[in-house]
Amino acid sequence: MRPDEYWKNFNLGTELDIAGRFLFNGLQAFHEMRNFAVEEDAFEFLYGVAVGIERLLKIAVILTEHDAANDQAEFEDGLKTHNHQLLIQRLQKRHQFDLAGMTNEFIGILSTFYKSHRYGRYSLGSVHAPARERDELITFLEKHLKVEINISGMFDSTRNERRYKMFIGRTISKIVLPIFHIIRNEAGRLNLYTYEIQYGSKASKIFLRESFDFEDEDILQGELIAYFVSGEESGPNSRFIRDLIKPLPFDPALEADYLSALRSDRYKQEVLDELEGHYEDVEDFKDRRNMLEAAASDHLSYDAGEDED
Repeated sequence: MRPDEYWKNFNLGTELDIAGRFLFNGLQAFHEMRNFAVEEDAFEFLYGVAVGIERLLKIAVILTEHDAANDQAEFEDGLKTHNHQLLIQRLQKRHQFDLAGMTNEFIGILSTFYKSHRYGRYSLGSVHAPARERDELITFLEKHLKVEINISGMFDSTRNERRYKMFIGRTISKIVLPIFHIIRNEAGRLNLYTYEIQYGSKASKIFLRESFDFEDEDILQGELIAYFVSGEESGPNSRFIRDLIKPLPFDPALEADYLSALRSDRYKQEVLDELEGHYEDVEDFKDRRNMLEAAASDHLSYDAGEDED
């Protein structure tokens, strides 16, 4: 295999997985936003998606444009850009890749964010416009969903509901999937396997399952909870938990918060203080932690009459 073939097949294959991870993380950040008031939330979402789409575009450009006759140094210099629109224009010269007005507008938000807003707060001038990426995201949502988003107070702020999550997922899918289609076609033309994705990875959710929201994951969580708390016939792990691990006295009034913590690493932070308080009253803390670790073992063997695994 020639060096350029190795580069396009393996190194760009790794880049494809990395792009998928950025997209996954950005979409997950949006999914976990409670409302639209916090500018850090908007930054985290836009950063992940902007980087993911940029890297994806560059893979497609390399597979489309590069051949052995290229001046390699000049070609690589041409990739040193964060301009999403420019990269799209390069693809459009050789591929049918038309973006509707809404998706073009979102690409513009990503480009502006990555070029200007990403480091905007390092400038003194940011005191006059401290949350531009958040405000542009809100304007985009208000325009295309015909809503009014309130960010004025902690309790009055518009909640990030299902319709916002589904809309953002659809918008990003209309950008990402056509680029991935180009990558598949170009890799096929070159007899390469750049497009192959590891099953079960973050990238597989994006490129193989073509899933751009986390609704299925929320449903899965609910179903698994129902399974583990049921009294139905079950495996050794759930029996071990029910029989041997006494539940801590969490507050029944906060069950909705606890369910959110199961769905989100971010929400876990809000419950950890309470957990530490409960642990102050646990005398056999070390044994309890060992039992919790055993409960998650892949090789746990437990029957109701056993005292230990």
